[in-house]
Amino acid sequence: MVIVEISPIDYRYGRVEVKTIFSQENRLKMMLLVEHAVLEAKAEFGFLPKKVPDTLKRLISSSSSLLGEINQEEMKTKHDIMAMINVVNKHSKGLGDYLHAGMTSNDVNDTATALQLKSFLFLYVDTIKQLCQKISIIVKDHSSSVMMGRTHGQHASPVTLGLKMAVFLGEMNRHADRLIQVYPRLLVGKIRGPVGTGAGLGPRALEIEEQSLTILGLQVEENSTQLVGRDRYIEFLSILLNISATIERLATEIRNLQRPEIAEIGEGFDKKSQVGSSSMPSKMNPITSENICSLARLIRGFLTPEIEGSILWHERDLTNSALERFTIPYSCVLSDYIAAKMCEVLGNLWIDEKRMLKNTLSDPISMSESVVYTLTVNGVPRNEAHEIVRKASMQSLEPGDFAGNILKLTGNKITPAQIKDALNPVNFIGSSSEICKRTLKRNSKIMHDLDKMREVLVS
Repeated sequence: MVIVEISPIDYRYGRVEVKTIFSQENRLKMMLLVEHAVLEAKAEFGFLPKKVPDTLKRLISSSSSLLGEINQEEMKTKHDIMAMINVVNKHSKGLGDYLHAGMTSNDVNDTATALQLKSFLFLYVDTIKQLCQKISIIVKDHSSSVMMGRTHGQHASPVTLGLKMAVFLGEMNRHADRLIQVYPRLLVGKIRGPVGTGAGLGPRALEIEEQSLTILGLQVEENSTQLVGRDRYIEFLSILLNISATIERLATEIRNLQRPEIAEIGEGFDKKSQVGSSSMPSKMNPITSENICSLARLIRGFLTPEIEGSILWHERDLTNSALERFTIPYSCVLSDYIAAKMCEVLGNLWIDEKRMLKNTLSDPISMSESVVYTLTVNGVPRNEAHEIVRKASMQSLEPGDFAGNILKLTGNKITPAQIKDALNPVNFIGSSSEICKRTLKRNSKIMHDLDKMREVLVS
């Protein structure tokens, strides 16, 4: 059978180590590990000879060589698990009476998926840690670096670059919390047969299931039909898309701030060899950030079919099966990929502090909130102060007019020196540094918690 690659995920997007987790070869290995764990549990309870699990274990190490034969068998059986069982029985003498006894296909499929997700989370959590570290460096180094704040795409009061990035770090901290909370709910399997009763495993079914999943390092599904509850996958994919939204928002911010009329921060560009445009040789486009935004939108699209796939007839039908061959691996591979790409962007980010301050100083009217504050602390009622500054702003056709208009409208209620101080953006960044420190402290704790999570995942 000729396999033609048509998915860009095969040849363009995704890190190899993550894609390997969801490869056909690794999927087969995970499925056989599930079958082996059940045989091992049954052997421990005396339901089959001790040598039976060892027979399968020897085959698992070379399972990838069986993949082509299994694919050929599936063309005949029209059933992936039965094809695997037939081929394994053919190559393993003495397994036929024991392999898959009392089980159903999704005991294997869903438990194998949990093993894949366990491996994925181990890598993904490390990627998230790296991303948080990159952001935290900017937060720490630029907690007092003044820049223009912007709302509605217009100039607003000044902020600091550290505070701007602390907002993203705060979001990532919450996402990390969500990953820590979700993995015990996500990494579950079930060995309970076609309708969830365990009847085919005999009176000690629940003990066999628990021991099998303990061997695999997974939790037991509390109650199931033929499937592990899809609410678990929906929750997990929701977290991945939430993270993708934060990363896309950060990429969008970088793209906007790199615009030539702003030019405060931007992606690094390899001037020796990188090409920005096939027609305009001068271009230095933020292509990685744009790539991140594009893929993030695709990631979010996988949630809807996963939700639809949770709505099955009775104890199970097959309408979730095909779509989950896309939703789960593609969401995982691409979520990790854009997080890793954002690490690259932040690691090569250029930051122009002089330009940031120049842009802020270029528009005195943007300091209107500061002037209102100065008037109120000097005894002007807040509403009156707001109206004075509003009128002065509307009358200021040139930036230099603003201070003069304020003085005209306030009389002796404020001095030129006070106006000068109020128009200095460095004097109006509030508690930015304290907020940055607080966010960094929270991040340190979360990173410690992620380390502990990884220790559990590797066990």
